[in-house]
Amino acid sequence: MALLEVAHINQYSGKKQLLTDISLSADAQAIVALLGPNGAGKTTLLRTIIGLLSCRHLPANSIVFEGKDLTAASPAQRVAQGLLYLPQHTSLLQQLTVYENLLVIYQYHPWWRTQPKTSFDEAAEHWLAATSLAHTGKQLAGTLSGGQKRKLEVVRSLLMKPKMLLLDEPFAGVDPKSIYELKALFSTLAAEGLGIVISDHHVDQLLAIASEGYVIMQGAVVTAGSISEILENSYTKERYLGVEFHQDLAARFSNNLSKGSHES
Repeated sequence: MALLEVAHINQYSGKKQLLTDISLSADAQAIVALLGPNGAGKTTLLRTIIGLLSCRHLPANSIVFEGKDLTAASPAQRVAQGLLYLPQHTSLLQQLTVYENLLVIYQYHPWWRTQPKTSFDEAAEHWLAATSLAHTGKQLAGTLSGGQKRKLEVVRSLLMKPKMLLLDEPFAGVDPKSIYELKALFSTLAAEGLGIVISDHHVDQLLAIASEGYVIMQGAVVTAGSISEILENSYTKERYLGVEFHQDLAARFSNNLSKGSHES
């Protein structure tokens, strides 16, 4: 069984159906891409999985994490289980410093309450250094660049000891250098055992690091499988990627694969 199993999810806003019969799975040591145009339902799906949107109408075992049914669990219970959601819009405390934003985790997270503060500080310093934020500890979060804010949010998330990260549009409003650094970080984290699900409409950014993906359009999964299968799917090519974009993307993706095989 995969780390996360989502089965036949339907979601509504009043009488309007937002998601239709969506199933997906995601495992540890893997990056799963949720692709699709704006308004396709990607954020709705992630918010349903973490429990921010109602799951009362869903049958048991619609959302299973680590073999445990979380369908009726609260968002806090899902986070305590190790499932963590990072929304697109910043949730940083803008008037606090970078370090103070992290210190909130030490003060309120159950696991850290049992640990010495020196251990927390060491972990915080490690992740700040790993994201090129070591020099920003005393800086107000509101003065950071878009890329720095996103990296700080990822650091804060990692300090919460997740087993899987659900990331909604993590590259939105982020400079190219920070996108490159975030992609490298996500790949490293996955290799070290973390499960990662990333929603984004920037296809070329995700396909470079994801091992599999799901294309969502109008609230339903239209294509699923390996990145190669998604690229070669006729429906995806015609309705989502577009012929010209697909040809360019497929060529670059093929070159990356051949480079990787030569290097190995």
